[in-house]
Amino acid sequence: MKKYISLALTLVLLCSLLGGCGKTEESSAGPESEISSPYAIEQLTVGTTMSIEKAVREEYNYDVLASSTTELPLLRQDVEGHYEPLLCDFTTEDSITWIYTVREGLQWDDGEPLTAADILFTLEYDDAAGTANFNDKTDSEGKVSAARYAGYELSEDGRSISLTLAEPNVREPGNMVYFRVMPRHIYEGKDAVSEAEARIGCGPYVFESFNKEAGTVSFTANENYPEQPRVGRIVFRLFGSEDTMYMALQQGDVDLVWNYSTGVSANYASVLGENVSLMSVSAANVPAVLGFNNAKGFFADENLRLAVSWALDYQQFKTLFGSEYAATPNRGFVPATTLGYTDTEVLAHDATKAEAYMNAAGYTKNAGGYFEKDGSEAAFTLSCNAEKETHAGCAELIKTQLEAFGIHVELDSLDKDSYNARTSNKFSGNNVTMEAAIYGFTAAGMGMGSGLGTIYVDGSHAVQGGCQVFDEGFAAARKLLDEAYSIEEYYRCAAGVQGWYAAHCPLLALYWDNLLYAYSSRLDGLSADALFGLNNAANWLNVSVK
Repeated sequence: MKKYISLALTLVLLCSLLGGCGKTEESSAGPESEISSPYAIEQLTVGTTMSIEKAVREEYNYDVLASSTTELPLLRQDVEGHYEPLLCDFTTEDSITWIYTVREGLQWDDGEPLTAADILFTLEYDDAAGTANFNDKTDSEGKVSAARYAGYELSEDGRSISLTLAEPNVREPGNMVYFRVMPRHIYEGKDAVSEAEARIGCGPYVFESFNKEAGTVSFTANENYPEQPRVGRIVFRLFGSEDTMYMALQQGDVDLVWNYSTGVSANYASVLGENVSLMSVSAANVPAVLGFNNAKGFFADENLRLAVSWALDYQQFKTLFGSEYAATPNRGFVPATTLGYTDTEVLAHDATKAEAYMNAAGYTKNAGGYFEKDGSEAAFTLSCNAEKETHAGCAELIKTQLEAFGIHVELDSLDKDSYNARTSNKFSGNNVTMEAAIYGFTAAGMGMGSGLGTIYVDGSHAVQGGCQVFDEGFAAARKLLDEAYSIEEYYRCAAGVQGWYAAHCPLLALYWDNLLYAYSSRLDGLSADALFGLNNAANWLNVSVK
């Protein structure tokens, strides 16, 4: 197995670098206009391989894409972990009551003012849809999710909402970096809204058009936004493959590329030319995870999880799938950029230790070189989303390594919907059936709930919970995180969770990596957001052309 990139892309980029073929016209950013204009840049084109069907806020991919234009979160988080206002300023005195105040002058696209009542309406709307904001939620199996907030209060001027938590939480702002407000005056009292209504936002841009056939979503600058964007028009161009997207970037047909919680793979980064710049950002996501079903099947035995953890060669994952910044993970799982990170033992390959754990589980090697117990050879099924090339490659490498060690691995390559139905509570109806699966965990997901990736581990989580952990020790450690009354206390409790991960091995990071973001070298003033990367509103307010 080796890193590879399509021959077509390699040839096109090589020709471009040599000047022998490819387009020679200006980037769509173009030189600053000689015609009088309030915008330093008339248009920026953003390439993405995210697919969009309707371009309405209820569609996940559009909702994420529009996070920089019409559907800004309340707050943003920079790559160093600091929270900054977007729609709201925020404050607290005790980490229990948090006050969010809508910035002055903000309004919806139809001219209605943005108010704290819109924030309250959205929280209650989500509550009715199953989120435990103000009310405990009980699922079909009787599992209870406790309400996040014990109460609220709106200010007399309508601009502030005070949200009182059930327990102190120093990480409460982290919930607001992905929370998008809904216009109460549009949604209240309606069973459904029109597509036009579902596109009304309150950001620095307003929705202009969506052309599914052409593969474009366009936004124009909002003249009523308190801050004047430097870019007059943002066009997202939807590509069917990474090959064609990076060709377009190299040839100047797009100005930057972006996919949610995904950077440029090392394969592509190594061949992009000098007219493309790369930004390296320490990542809070985990690009490739081996998650075990801790509740049933082969990996319900902790010894077998630990055996696999020692049998794998992490250097190969880092080399084959990571960038030059890739690192070997530790047993505490979460990357060093995580709030609350503490050092734990670094993962390593040791066949002797792996075999000792297999023996502890009752398995011994037979004449054929496979581990056997009660007449049956050790075997499990590994699920992956076949549409994610890197994940499929990781699954193949796991199979190769573990079968050489003495464990049979059957690969279960699935389409996206089938994969989701097998690996998460939301799509499986709380019936996760995988034995092991390859996941990619986003920065947002890593920070949700109690943080530290706990939503992916906790078997009772209504949406994720793929690792199916119901252990009382884990639940107690996670509860301490939720109750932390200071940042110092949170760090202490976070160390406890990472220690639990290290000891019980519910999942493994196969490698850690920086995120690489690619953009035209002619652009200046770009910065990355911890959650949304280059697709953040601050860039449209600060970008310039060299």
